[in-house]
Amino acid sequence: MSDTLNFRDKKLPELKEICRSEPQKYYGFSKLKKDDLIDFMYQKNSVRTRRHRTRPSYDISDVSYIFETPDERDERISDLEETIRDLSDERPEESVIQGLMSSLKRQYSNSNVIFDSHNDENNNLIYRANKGKYISQHGSLGKHGEGILYHGTDGQNLLSILGDDFRITNNPVHGHMYGKGIYFTNDIEKSIYYSERGKNTKYVIVCMVHIGDICLGNSSMDIHPKMLNRDKSFDTSVDNIRSPKQFIKKKNGTYNILGIITIENYIENSNKMNHFTGSFQIKNTLDCIISLYWVPDNLVSMLPNISIRKCKKMSEIAPAPTRTTKNQLCQIGHTFICVAHFPTDFDPLSSDAIIRIFKSVKKGEKIVI
Repeated sequence: MSDTLNFRDKKLPELKEICRSEPQKYYGFSKLKKDDLIDFMYQKNSVRTRRHRTRPSYDISDVSYIFETPDERDERISDLEETIRDLSDERPEESVIQGLMSSLKRQYSNSNVIFDSHNDENNNLIYRANKGKYISQHGSLGKHGEGILYHGTDGQNLLSILGDDFRITNNPVHGHMYGKGIYFTNDIEKSIYYSERGKNTKYVIVCMVHIGDICLGNSSMDIHPKMLNRDKSFDTSVDNIRSPKQFIKKKNGTYNILGIITIENYIENSNKMNHFTGSFQIKNTLDCIISLYWVPDNLVSMLPNISIRKCKKMSEIAPAPTRTTKNQLCQIGHTFICVAHFPTDFDPLSSDAIIRIFKSVKKGEKIVI
């Protein structure tokens, strides 16, 4: 072990300085006492931890795994399952929610915006168990993994959902344009719109959702179809493959409720006047897809060494000739990153890299990538 790893010889301020220098690696260190912090740092630097932390997401279509031995496959699956447990313990979603709440409070300055966490250990265990089973069967969480999504609802349905879960019905309240199921969205404004229409209190359920492999939904889709040349079905149907806004789940246990956002004294007209203060247009001149992410204010200091999972995906900009520009409304002063998805032989979206970091400063900016 190198001298840099002799943590027990260092004072607490020195240990914390090491953690601050690598915030992604030592996420969650700040509340630990010295002895616990030392154990935590040794664990983060163990050989096994380094191995599974740096291991990329796997796609079962990668034919190299055809030649795995049973022991090699078991070890790979074990590493992925352990990564899920570790990421669940770190709870990076807390940073996204904090950033979202800061944005909503600025946007709805005349309203009372509240987030109440929902800690149902049984549902959490079910969700984590389903993820572990999924990885054991398919080798990864699918192309799109998991992410935070929203579901706007009426107050009269809130307690029923929290107590008895979402119900998949044949006649959903807001229609079924993309098939029967539970509708989520990555657009907080859309979820607010679907809650208590015409009333001045809004309720939005915030969930961690396993998105996985997606397909285009339609009104007659009762179950998700089988994937081509794969012994599995699609996990989620969406309204648009390239830039989805609505995500339809057809199975309970494939999401976990994190909490509820309540907006009291919601005033629609006031909100529209103060909603967006800036805007920009991104032009994609590359031959690969670019994804645009919003970085929560409390995570800007981590750039450029930031986990994409902690940021909110806004949209994708396809390469020419499909589409090369994207108009985005925003708040002046917010920070964004552009992530390029460079193709490989096995997976056209497998290698990601941050290629631009910028802050919105005015309306009508033009950004060329």
